[in-house]
Amino acid sequence: MPSQPAYRQVAVQGKFVRSPSLSMRWIDSPDGFCRFCFLAKKKNGNAVYRNKCRRVLRPLFYGMVPKIGKPVWAMVIVTDSSAEMTPLRLRESAQKLFLKMGWGDAED
Repeated sequence: MPSQPAYRQVAVQGKFVRSPSLSMRWIDSPDGFCRFCFLAKKKNGNAVYRNKCRRVLRPLFYGMVPKIGKPVWAMVIVTDSSAEMTPLRLRESAQKLFLKMGWGDAED
């Protein structure tokens, strides 16, 4: 996100979509670019866990940008604890989010 007020705007005004391991708040992009932020809370795991979640999610969401019809600003929140999370589970949850959002064939 470009700034703290933009982050708050998504958090407060954003529409909400949920999958088993992820939640996403999003708004239509005011600047015409897709922007994502990935949140994994401290209560769910240590820094290694949080960074691993971001490393798994970043390429999935940025790879989906060409299929998004209308650019969005999105906040993706990991809801799994470190004991439940696996990279495969995160990928499957992201695919479900893509399908709910109508972002093309998520299997490509």
